[in-house]
Amino acid sequence: MLTARAQNSSANTVNAPETAETLRLKRELAYAKLLEAQRYVFKVRNGEVEGAAAAATIKLAQTSLQEAVRLDPTLAEAYTALAEIALFYPPRNIEEAIRQGNAAVKVNRNNLGGHQILSRIYALRSGLNGQQLDKAMAALAITELREVARLAPNDAEAWALLGELYLALGRTDEAIDALSHWSAAPATVNPVFFQTITGGRELTQDAAAARLGEALLRAGRLREAITAIRRAISLNPENGSYEELLSRVVDASGGGDNSTVIAELKSMVASEPQSTTAPILLARVQARGGRLDDAVQTLRAAIGRHPEADKENILALRLALAQTYADALHYTEAVAAYEEVLKSQGITGNTPLTDEAQQRFAGAILRRIVALHRSAGNAAEATAVIERMRKLLGSNDPTIEVENIELLRGLGKKSEAVQAARAARQRYPDQTDFLFLEAFALSDLGKVDEAVTLLRSRLSSGEGKPAPPENASLADFEIYLRISALYTQAGRGTEGVTVARQALGLAPSERPDLKMAALITLSSAQERAGDTKGAEDSLRQVLVADPDNATALNNLGYFLVEHNERLNEALEMIQRAVKAEPTNPSFLDSLGWAYFKLGQLDDAERYLADAARRSDGSATIQEHLGDLYQKRGRLEQARAAWQKSLSLLNEGEQATRLKQKLGGNLK
Repeated sequence: MLTARAQNSSANTVNAPETAETLRLKRELAYAKLLEAQRYVFKVRNGEVEGAAAAATIKLAQTSLQEAVRLDPTLAEAYTALAEIALFYPPRNIEEAIRQGNAAVKVNRNNLGGHQILSRIYALRSGLNGQQLDKAMAALAITELREVARLAPNDAEAWALLGELYLALGRTDEAIDALSHWSAAPATVNPVFFQTITGGRELTQDAAAARLGEALLRAGRLREAITAIRRAISLNPENGSYEELLSRVVDASGGGDNSTVIAELKSMVASEPQSTTAPILLARVQARGGRLDDAVQTLRAAIGRHPEADKENILALRLALAQTYADALHYTEAVAAYEEVLKSQGITGNTPLTDEAQQRFAGAILRRIVALHRSAGNAAEATAVIERMRKLLGSNDPTIEVENIELLRGLGKKSEAVQAARAARQRYPDQTDFLFLEAFALSDLGKVDEAVTLLRSRLSSGEGKPAPPENASLADFEIYLRISALYTQAGRGTEGVTVARQALGLAPSERPDLKMAALITLSSAQERAGDTKGAEDSLRQVLVADPDNATALNNLGYFLVEHNERLNEALEMIQRAVKAEPTNPSFLDSLGWAYFKLGQLDDAERYLADAARRSDGSATIQEHLGDLYQKRGRLEQARAAWQKSLSLLNEGEQATRLKQKLGGNLK
C-alpha cells in the first residue's frame, strides 16, 4: 500500500498534461498501427490468406486500429477503417459501421471516407431500389452525400445517388441539379455499389446524360431534355434505349406549342443528316401539331438523303411515312405508302412467297393494310387483302384467320365470326388467340355464360374449377383476366371482380407488370359493380408503382368524369394518357368526354370525333358523340350516333339507356 505522499505523487503524474513530444510520438505510433492494419487488410483483399486465416488477419487489423485510436483519438482514418471492416467483412455489423463512421466525421468533419461509408449505409437502408422508400433514411443519405460532394466535387457516385434519391422523393429540381453535376463529372472507376443499389443502372457518362434527360422530361423542360439525350446518344450510339427515351420526349410535346422541340429536332437533323431517328421524331411532332405536309416533306427529304444501297434506313423511313399518314387518318395515302414498302422489298402481285423472312414481313404489312381498310369502312377492300394474304402466305398462316374473324366481328356478322373462330381453334389447337376470339365472339351474341364455360375448360385444374395458386400457370392468369373482362363487358361486375381477384392472386411477385394488368382489370370490374372507391383504390395502386401508366391514368380520369368528381384532376390525368398514346381511341374518347362534362364543347367534339374516326366499332364512343350532338342542337346527327351505338350492343343497361334517348320505340 502506498503512503499518502506516494499516492499524491502518482496522482500528479497521471494528471500531468502530456508534452508536445509525447503527443507527437503517440501520433506516430498510431499512424504506424494504421499502416499495419492496412497491410493486414491488403493481404486479405489480395487473396494471400483465405478462410480461417483471413478471418484471423482481419482480427489483427481490427486490433491494430483499436490501438491506433487509443493512441490518437483524433485519427479519423482509423475509425473509417474500422467502419469498413465492420461493413465488408464477416461477421458484418452495420450498427458498428455506423458508430465508427460517425466517430470519424465527429473528430474530423472533412473525413471523406467516413461520409462515404455513412452515405452508402443510409442509401442501402433507404430501400432506393425497392417499392417502398424509407424517407428518414433517404434524408440521412442525402446529408452524407452532400458532404461527399463538398469534399470531392467530381465524385460521380455521390452526385448520381443524390439524383436518384431526389427523384424518388419527388424533388425534381434538386435531382436535375445533382444529375447535371454527375453528367459533368469524369467517369468512375468502380461502379459496383451504384449498380447494386439501383438495380443495375450504369454509372457511365452516357447514362448520366440520359438520366438527366429523364429528369428534365419529368419537369417538362423538353428542349433541355432533348439536348441531354442527344449527348447520351453521341456518347453511346449503340444504346437503343436512348432513342426510345428521345421518343418519349417527343410524345410528351403533344399537339400544342411544340416549337422548341421542333427547333431542337431540326438542329439534330441538320447535324446528323444520315440519322433516321431525328427525322422520324421530327415528323411525328409536326404531324401531331397539324402540320402533316411538313411531316411528309421531312420524311421524303430524309429518304432522299440516303443512298439506294442503304436499304435498312430507307425502309425505316418509308414505314414511318406510312404510319404518319395512318395516324392522320389519310387512309388512301397510308395504303399507297405501305404498298411502296412491299414493292421496295420485291413483293408484288399474288405470287406465293417461299422465303420465311419475306412471309413474315409481308404478313405484318398486309395486316396493317387490312386495319386501314377496316378503319375507313372499306369492307370489300379489307376482304380482298385477306384473300391476297392467303395467296402470298399460303393456307397455313393462322394470322390470316385472326384478320378474317376480326373483320367479321367488325361487320356485325356475329354468328359467322363464332363459326370462323371455332373452325380456326380446331385447326390450330395450340393458338390461344382463337380460344379468346371465340369467347368474345360468343359474348357479342350475348352468350356470355357459354363463353366463360369455354375459357374455364382450359384452366389447368380442368373441369372449369379454379386452379389452386400453387399449381396455377401464367396461362390460367390470362384466362382469368379474359373471363373478368367478359363479365365486366356484359355488365356483371360482381362476377368480374371475383375472377379478377383470382387473377391477381396468380400474378408472380417477380412480374409487377402482370400485377398491374390484374389491378386494371379489377378496377374496371369494380366500377361496373358500383364500387367506385374500390376501383379508384386499385388504379391508385398501379400509379404508385408506375406513375406514368397511361391506361391507369385514363381509366382513373374517366371514372372520375363519369361520377362528376374532381373534373380538373381527371382532365389532367387523361391529358397525360393522351400525350403518351395520342392515337388511342379510348383515351381520345375519355378526353372528349371530360371536356363535354366541363362544358368545353368545341374541344369535346374535336376529340370525340377523332376517337370515332379511329374506332367506328365502339358503342361508348358513338353514345358520347350522340350526347354531344344533342347538346349542340344537332338532333339528327345525335340520333344517327345513338342508333349506331345501339346496333353495336346486345341487350343491357347501355342498350336500354340508348332506347330511351331514341324515344323508347325501337326493338
